[in-house]
Amino acid sequence: MTLARIGVGTAQFGQAYGISNRHGQPSEAEVATILARAAAAGARYLDTAFDYGTAETILGRHLPAGHKFRIVTKLPKVQADAIDASHVTAMLDNLASSLDRLRQRRVYAVLVHNVADLAKPGWQHLATALQEAKTRGWVEKVGVSIYGPQDLALVEGRLQPELIQAPLNVLDRRLVTSGALDRLKQRGIEVHVRSAFLQGLLLMAPAELPDFFAPIRPQIASWWQWCKNVRLSVLAGCLAYVLGHRAVDAVIVGVNGDVELRDIEAAVVAGAGVAVDFAPTMPLEEAFIDPRLWPATVH
Repeated sequence: MTLARIGVGTAQFGQAYGISNRHGQPSEAEVATILARAAAAGARYLDTAFDYGTAETILGRHLPAGHKFRIVTKLPKVQADAIDASHVTAMLDNLASSLDRLRQRRVYAVLVHNVADLAKPGWQHLATALQEAKTRGWVEKVGVSIYGPQDLALVEGRLQPELIQAPLNVLDRRLVTSGALDRLKQRGIEVHVRSAFLQGLLLMAPAELPDFFAPIRPQIASWWQWCKNVRLSVLAGCLAYVLGHRAVDAVIVGVNGDVELRDIEAAVVAGAGVAVDFAPTMPLEEAFIDPRLWPATVH
């Protein structure tokens, strides 16, 4: 069960995704191979979303028979400035469509994909839709995908989340340093982390970074040197850092091919038990650790 705490992210199954992704969207045959290998290696979760292009449809076609994946999907962003009762119907219809595309009667969890929707007038209707999804037996858990610990005050004031997804990596430690990770676990909330490789940025050689990231090139170079010093690949180091936090229930990683998943399997084994004592020399500006703030030219 090498990948027991690993979940496969599927954004790249339905669209070209990730700053270091030079291969684009994998073929459906490759997706089928990835899913079969993930199942065999004990990966527990698949992370997808209504807004991930054709990802849900492709998953539905190629999920292994009798699979035991816990599938997490997400509601699309509410386009209106305010939420009303009509949005409850729309959100439930969207979730029903997700289930149809996934060819599943129910999924493990559904998350609010755009946390800012909880700040809109009428946010209560969003909470109603989530509760109705549970009542209908479509989902086991409900929760929210957040961008940082600053979002938790909004979430905790308006929902009773059972699962939170948040970014965490060796350069973006806000979830840990803020105390949010410990607080979530004390409340019994399941925690999934994403961005372990910062959309692949941490796996790029410092000299290959786009010019936008020049100010943090020394930090990434130091990280690469740390991994070299302890004889770990950068991939293994990144995974060792996030998996080293026992309060993290799952680490969501994106892969574009079977070879990449094999590499992740090997990296999990190589980094097992390694204490990552590397620390950035200074906190990084959000412009560098939040991909929403990156220029379109670097995506």
